[in-house]
Amino acid sequence: MIRLTDLGVTIGRDPTNDVTLEEDKLVSRSHAEIVVRNEQWYLVDLGSRNGSVVNGRSARRYPLRDGDIIGIGSTHFEFVLESDPHDTEPAEIVPRDESSVSFTERERDVLRLISEGLTDKIIAERLFISANTVRSYLERIREKTGLHRRSELTRLAIELGLDDQ
Repeated sequence: MIRLTDLGVTIGRDPTNDVTLEEDKLVSRSHAEIVVRNEQWYLVDLGSRNGSVVNGRSARRYPLRDGDIIGIGSTHFEFVLESDPHDTEPAEIVPRDESSVSFTERERDVLRLISEGLTDKIIAERLFISANTVRSYLERIREKTGLHRRSELTRLAIELGLDDQ
């Protein structure tokens, strides 16, 4: 059983992930993550080579429900929502500090495209700028937030609602 927190869970072959599937060659180093936004859990594929699956369907960003079957490589997980019988009031998701940071419109565009799992080169093509300029925007975003991994930036984009645009 994997306990989820409001910070989410990363899944992949790399040992820095919260859930490590080192032996599964169908799993990317940073394959996917499970995050919560507005009290809804989502599976977010982080641009993995072989993709992620929920209930037998390909999923890039998928709202999870109790009983959903998540497929990462050849491994399958069941998503189970549990409520604490001792809770007296609903759990509250506390926003993280970096969501209060202000971003320029272009930084928000870069974050949105990062959340789609795109490479710097493809982001540059979509925004009609150079890949070096994309990296400059990413460096500014990282300086503002202290977040360095693409999965962390994807989580931030989701928290800010940029993935809905």
